[in-house]
Amino acid sequence: MSLPHVWVDDPEQLDALCAAWMELEELAMDTEFIRTDTFYPKPALLQVGDGQACYLLDVLALGKPESLRRLLVGGPVKVFHSCSEDLEMLQHWLGVLPTPLIDTQLAAAVAEQETGMGYSRLVERLLQISLEKGETRSNWLQRPLTESQQHYAALDVEYLLPVWQLLKNRLLEQGRLELVREESQWLVTEAASDAPEDAWLRCKQAWRLDSPQLAVLQQLARWREATARHLDRPRSRVASDGLLQLLAEKQPRHAAALAALPDATPGWIKRYGEAVLAEIEMARQLPTEALPVPLISPMSQVYKQQRKRLKQALDQLAEKLQLPAELLTRRRQQEEWLQALSCGQQPEVPEDWPSWRREVLEHLVENLAKNEGKPE
Repeated sequence: MSLPHVWVDDPEQLDALCAAWMELEELAMDTEFIRTDTFYPKPALLQVGDGQACYLLDVLALGKPESLRRLLVGGPVKVFHSCSEDLEMLQHWLGVLPTPLIDTQLAAAVAEQETGMGYSRLVERLLQISLEKGETRSNWLQRPLTESQQHYAALDVEYLLPVWQLLKNRLLEQGRLELVREESQWLVTEAASDAPEDAWLRCKQAWRLDSPQLAVLQQLARWREATARHLDRPRSRVASDGLLQLLAEKQPRHAAALAALPDATPGWIKRYGEAVLAEIEMARQLPTEALPVPLISPMSQVYKQQRKRLKQALDQLAEKLQLPAELLTRRRQQEEWLQALSCGQQPEVPEDWPSWRREVLEHLVENLAKNEGKPE
């Protein structure tokens, strides 16, 4: 099986293709981009597979075509594999997210009981075809792309639809196709959400801080997020997690105190010092009742006990549902639940989660809060 690949850099050609694709039931999609020294991905290529050919859309030549925007938000199901970065690239490039959508990595986790399966491994398992891996770290912004680059890019969509058909048949047999559709669509909802107030959760040592220090960390993390986006620079180039932690601990109030911090270079202070001092002072002015509750230490006995109980409950529920435990909840959400349980509170299940998952996990956390060690 080897489909032709077609280079698309003419807007009229793309408009005609999009009109034809709107009539199909499913399309395979993938993206290529570069992100080494920027906050946002630099779009380079969009690959589309319709079962007849693999189309390589030259993002650099096509601009922001309206026909493609319409295709992404309507028409056929868009089939991706491990779509999170693809969604980020498309949202940044065209300002829209693809819907309806299926993620074959997620589908494989349900149908094959294995999470995080890569595209090459999935193709080999289901189709017995070994894919080449030669251009993984290629420069996708160069033009023209080499024949090897184009071949590699085309492979990323050539087998997506056949793989999805096999997975779809298994999911139908298992009665879990709707579950995968709901979970895939939730990935789009998640990508559309923007919560800069949660930026501090990236700082893994936040549990070491007291309440006033945590308020400073939260303020600085929001500042870093906004600054990184505005300047289109990686977060770490604006300020590392370690530097934010140190600033929250020391709370310097003038430039000389900033200069005493080991990670605050003269260049960094010149560029960001004034803004950072203003953010620290803003957090220091918060009234006591507005300060955040400090985190429970993950080294504490109560936290360790709750972590063990939560893991056991999730494992038991996963076994009962015949699903991988990793599919039920992510690590960040588990950390929030552990903080609540360690404080004697009932954890909350986010309202925007897929209904099937929300229902079973609401029972689980309710039982844990009542000191029942396993789900109903």
